[in-house]
Amino acid sequence: MQRSEILAQIKAILEDVAEISPDEVTEDSVLMDDLDLSSMEILTIVADLEETFGIRIPEKELRGFVTVSDLADYLTAQVV
Repeated sequence: MQRSEILAQIKAILEDVAEISPDEVTEDSVLMDDLDLSSMEILTIVADLEETFGIRIPEKELRGFVTVSDLADYLTAQVV
């Protein structure tokens, strides 16, 4: 799966979970600051990403997800 497809999925999940327009999301968007996501919303987003991509994201990886780009990088490396 290409990075652009992964980014589109991330944006769709952000729109579904937090009602954030995909137009407002860039790769540099900081999840908690720029997008004003709570820790519970981030956990919900991660759960949705796990389901969407059929992977398990270890809890220790969550601290590394600061920006949308961080999520896309991780998923790009995991999804074949």
